[in-house]
Amino acid sequence: MTKIMSPESTTIAPKQRDGRRSRTVETRKRIVRAVAELVQEGKVAPTAEEVSARADVGLRTVFRHFDDMDSLYQEIDQELGINVALMMQMVSKAETWQARLKENIEVRCQLYDTITPFLISGQVHRHTSAMVEASFKRKVELERAVLENILPKSIQEDTPRFEALLMLLSPEAWIRLRRDQGLSTEAAMAAIQVGIDAFISPQKT
Repeated sequence: MTKIMSPESTTIAPKQRDGRRSRTVETRKRIVRAVAELVQEGKVAPTAEEVSARADVGLRTVFRHFDDMDSLYQEIDQELGINVALMMQMVSKAETWQARLKENIEVRCQLYDTITPFLISGQVHRHTSAMVEASFKRKVELERAVLENILPKSIQEDTPRFEALLMLLSPEAWIRLRRDQGLSTEAAMAAIQVGIDAFISPQKT
């Protein structure tokens, strides 16, 4: 027997659905925010229990919104990737490629200082997560494309020099200087600039 809906019920149902949808979106945001906070605090691999406690939701709720921790990290990575792409592709008004490169180095260093906890967390998970591994490769290709857009053809076509420059400007090099070698932000930037100058100074372009 078909149930006939009253006019009142047909107007209430969409509101109820909208309310549930809104709560679902807010809960997902709380869970993602909890992961981000834990990673920023140095928890490179927060557990589902830690996430649920920080987000103040039940453990089952975490896995109801995210099938597993890998899908949760994927959501974090997507948000991070958007910010990385926007900052890395900032349009420079500098007239020379040397000046544009210097600007890009400054932007990269500021960005790397901000996202270092997430990069380290990603390194922990990349060997067990195809998604994270693919994300690292996309970031390298973005770094490559940005550098190709700045440097003259003569350096781009000098493969050993170009690849060395790409490595020197990588987040891994930055983490090494800042965390392992203990340099300040300013000292690490100066070290990178010395290395860059050594690669490009012989070039008469």
